[in-house]
Amino acid sequence: MIRRFSSRQRLSFWQHRCMHSFRLITCVVICSFFALYTNAVDLVVPTPDQIPRVKPGQTPTMQARRMSCWVQDTRAHTPLGKAYVVLTDVQDAASMSAVKKLLSYRKGKLLKVRSLEKLSSDPKAREQLRLQLIKLKPQYVAVVPQLQSYRENTLLALWDVFTRLDDDRYLDVYLGLLVASDAASLNKLIERSIGYDAAKQPKNFFGISQIFDPGYKSFQKIEVLKGALKKAGYTSAHLTINSIPGLENRAGFPAVSAKDHWVLQGSRRSPVAKLPELARAKLEKSSLTMLFGHGVPGRVVGMEVNALNNVDLSNQVILSGCCYSGVGMATDCAMAGPVAGSLDPKLKRFSLTMVDRGAVAVFCHMRLNMGFPHVYPMLESYLANRSLGESYQRLINALIEGQGGFTPQWYTKQIPARSTQSRKMNQLLYMQIGDPALVPIQIQK
Repeated sequence: MIRRFSSRQRLSFWQHRCMHSFRLITCVVICSFFALYTNAVDLVVPTPDQIPRVKPGQTPTMQARRMSCWVQDTRAHTPLGKAYVVLTDVQDAASMSAVKKLLSYRKGKLLKVRSLEKLSSDPKAREQLRLQLIKLKPQYVAVVPQLQSYRENTLLALWDVFTRLDDDRYLDVYLGLLVASDAASLNKLIERSIGYDAAKQPKNFFGISQIFDPGYKSFQKIEVLKGALKKAGYTSAHLTINSIPGLENRAGFPAVSAKDHWVLQGSRRSPVAKLPELARAKLEKSSLTMLFGHGVPGRVVGMEVNALNNVDLSNQVILSGCCYSGVGMATDCAMAGPVAGSLDPKLKRFSLTMVDRGAVAVFCHMRLNMGFPHVYPMLESYLANRSLGESYQRLINALIEGQGGFTPQWYTKQIPARSTQSRKMNQLLYMQIGDPALVPIQIQK
């Protein structure tokens, strides 16, 4: 059946069509204006003292959130005692041999459990562990998990135990995790930790950033760090990966190749697979490396993790602001979007690769990383000559305080990845790989 418009209806139709056309044209003009305005404004690189500090539980401004340009405030919390405890579930002789080296060096006490992976599903085991730790009165707890125990619910179960060692709601130990892809790599990590001397490390910084948005926020963070670290006596080099083809032609594009700054072109579908030789050589001379950009298992900051396979990262301290840079070989979570199909065990895990390549410490996140607001406080603690474990404890305690305390809850495959419960748990999934008593940086006061 064909319906005809009356003259009034036809007029109404054309009025509506003109109205929508006008709106479209207006929108295009306004967007063009803002695009031109954005192009004309230089990227602002604040100094650390200009970046707002946010106390636990407070909300940063919209502008600060948009650029991830704020810093989580942290504070000291006295640990339960003075002992050094190694908590492990490793079973093989080679891994236990490595653990014994750490125990001997730190004059530590061994606390061996059957399975760290099953702590989250066994409240009796958590309670028994809690009572054992109270008796040992630790200052430092070095957790050495089996590879299959390196997962989200294991970390959350540890938070449940470590926040209940006294009457307050905070972590009462300085914690670090020593995890590697196999027993040989674990042994090398522990030997590097034993022989590490922060005072003998060169003051060289290497930053890797990815440009994946017109705001250049990851690039901005490396520039902030270069300025801050210069005051601490560091030289700097920078690798930038532009993952939006054509963006380099935009007016005001900040990443320009120069001495000690390499700019590579990639895309979301074609990540960088190899580093320039000069950039690689500079990276190998670094003692401190930091990365900001996107991450999924197998990829980080717009490049394949495999691109770092042959890079010598001996004794490096590495901090990653990338999502999934700390994901293990297994997960307790429901994965969403492009990450859902990327847990193939053949894909290199960033954190484990860094340890395999010689890093002495790796700070990363198992899932969705807040980035600079939570990574910078770790660097700040390092620069204050604090240990890995104390730096880590300060950050996690600030996040726990912001949530009003730690509530034991666990990931299941049925919990939606973007649910409120998942987001709260996600915030606490930062990983500090390394000996908790190790002081990574020594700055003369």
